[in-house]
Amino acid sequence: MRLDELFARQPRTLSFEFFPPKTERGWFTLEDTIEQLVPLGPDFVSVTYGAGGSTRARTREVVQHIQANTGATAMAHLTCVNATQTELRALLDEYAHAGIQNILALRGDPPKGEARFTPTDGGCAYAGDLIDLIRDDGRFAILCAAFPERHPEAPSREFDWQNLQRKLESGACAAITQCFFEPTPYFEQVAFMRKALGRPVRIIPGILPIVDWKALQRFSALCGATIPPALRERLEPLGEDRVALRKAGIACTIEFCRQLLEGGAPGIHIYALNRSTAAAEIVTALRLSGHLA
Repeated sequence: MRLDELFARQPRTLSFEFFPPKTERGWFTLEDTIEQLVPLGPDFVSVTYGAGGSTRARTREVVQHIQANTGATAMAHLTCVNATQTELRALLDEYAHAGIQNILALRGDPPKGEARFTPTDGGCAYAGDLIDLIRDDGRFAILCAAFPERHPEAPSREFDWQNLQRKLESGACAAITQCFFEPTPYFEQVAFMRKALGRPVRIIPGILPIVDWKALQRFSALCGATIPPALRERLEPLGEDRVALRKAGIACTIEFCRQLLEGGAPGIHIYALNRSTAAAEIVTALRLSGHLA
């Protein structure tokens, strides 16, 4: 199902994100994760696209596997990195022939070893250019990325939000945020977009389950997200007590999701990291509390 059609009739969604495995063991882990999470009834799932297009074939394979074996609606990520527009159009043909109808259009991170993104000659320089290309193709529902605290390379939050506005005006039917850990920047971004666009806008919060303090710091540094003082004060003293930290981290994640949903967020998109337990705990708790159907 195309996600623009789903969003038109469903005000709130649950979704998960997976990444293509690099090893045979990773495939078994992913398959097990999918088997555990799909019965929770996600409205869609997404599959990432490796740096430099390194998982191009695997992304398609995972999306096809999910759609063929579970019946779940799946979305493929696509980036501008290391591809000309001609190559991107050929890839869209591959996706369409594989039955893929939904794409998350991203600029993408620089290839490994490069400090900054450099557009490929004949390619797309920005996610907005990729959105234009996919929109002109006409066969896909398009989603884009949002950064409540701003993209790490953006000179200001307002500059970044104006870029998101252009992406939504160009053809993206919704946005999924990068991970963040306090609700205020998200609600400020939503309010900015509603005013700028003059209409309701669907910005789905991307949720990173907190299960490890070092991993949280690493992810935050990578995407430019702030760890709120209250969260740091609660988790950092737990140090190397992995069991206590995981318990507290999941509780914090569940409470964060509740705040977002009570404030009107149109669902949650959980970065499952190819593991099922934390995501399942979060969804179960939100359903028991009535925050998710």
